[in-house]
Amino acid sequence: MFASYGDNITPPHQALAWLKAVYKTTDALKEAGQRIVFMTDPRVGHLGIFVSASVARLEHRAILESLDDVVNLPPGLYEMKISNPTNDPDCRKPQYSVSFEERRVEDLAFDNPRKAFERVRQLSQANETLYSNFVSPWVQAMTTPWSAEVLRWLHPMRTSRYMLSEKFSPWMHVIARLADEVRAKRLPAAMDNPMRAAERTLSEQMQAAIEMARETRDSAQERAFRGLYDY
Repeated sequence: MFASYGDNITPPHQALAWLKAVYKTTDALKEAGQRIVFMTDPRVGHLGIFVSASVARLEHRAILESLDDVVNLPPGLYEMKISNPTNDPDCRKPQYSVSFEERRVEDLAFDNPRKAFERVRQLSQANETLYSNFVSPWVQAMTTPWSAEVLRWLHPMRTSRYMLSEKFSPWMHVIARLADEVRAKRLPAAMDNPMRAAERTLSEQMQAAIEMARETRDSAQERAFRGLYDY
């Protein structure tokens, strides 16, 4: 299991919490003949772990190159550690090394505001009850197969695509032909082209702006959650 404290969607609190629910003790895990290895990162985000091919490339490569070592571990819980003195994410063994440190299921503990989440559960149940009794019957009475089909085709995820489709907008055939011509005559810009430097600068600025917006949004949502429920 590879989890990161920079992941705001599947943090280690969630990725590792199931262990204590399935195996109450380390002895129970060993008696089941299981070997479980986990690794945590302090900064990589959700997409960096699951989608990006470059952000956590050293970790991904180390995991794949260590599968034989994992198979040879005795049953138990282990934390995988990577030692990389070069700080080069593209280095190869023996420039980096991997170790497996035994851990105990009983020691997996994360801060969990249970009272706050219990208040969220109670509020969700109250909202569900109100909706089921006072809103859902009216929605069911007013909904017809025709209206459901209209809403389905008016969904933004559909309109954003078929409005630019050649089957829906005939003028898009012109764009398709122009795209073929551009694709056939396209040439890469020289590495010293100032437009390439401008492109990289703009991309880095956009990345920084998006990251700042995400952190600001997450912080605001966390403060709002704690203010509403964690008291």
